Amino acid sequence: MIDLIEYGIHTEKSDIRAHVSVVNRSVYVFQTMEALDVIRRYEPPLRTAFQPGIDFPTAEGWLASIDWFSDLRNLKFYSWPGWDRFADEMTTTEKGALAVECVTALMENARFPIWINAQESGETEIQIAGTDIVVFCNRKVQVKCDWRCGHKPLGTGNLFLQRAERNPLAYH
Repeated sequence: MIDLIEYGIHTEKSDIRAHVSVVNRSVYVFQTMEALDVIRRYEPPLRTAFQPGIDFPTAEGWLASIDWFSDLRNLKFYSWPGWDRFADEMTTTEKGALAVECVTALMENARFPIWINAQESGETEIQIAGTDIVVFCNRKVQVKCDWRCGHKPLGTGNLFLQRAERNPLAYH
């Protein structure tokens, strides 16, 4: 058996996380820094996760209650046609690719929140030209297929915030 390698929310360079809840047909979006604060503040329990066909844990993560987040966005996306393509027997790579498709569709439909830096322009020429606010946005988004996350009764009431993993089937 291969040991778990530290790789998760605390080692990645994302600004925003999107956890795709298949059971709720929703995407839970939050800032990565808030999740790290939740882990520090509440010290949630660690739980293991498994890949289909593997009888030992392939990931470990913190179970963070959705109620612990002060700015968790629940994007209900019942109309997305891709939900029916999810299947339990899919590989983690296939589930992840479909989750990215879901989040991309939200972005393309202007439904995805992106926290930005914005300020009023102090340059007279820019204001005269009709621009009052300048927006700066260089955000990295991490997408996770968190199958049963989110609101009960269908979801667990938690988000799975990965801490470590192993990849015995060499899926990427």
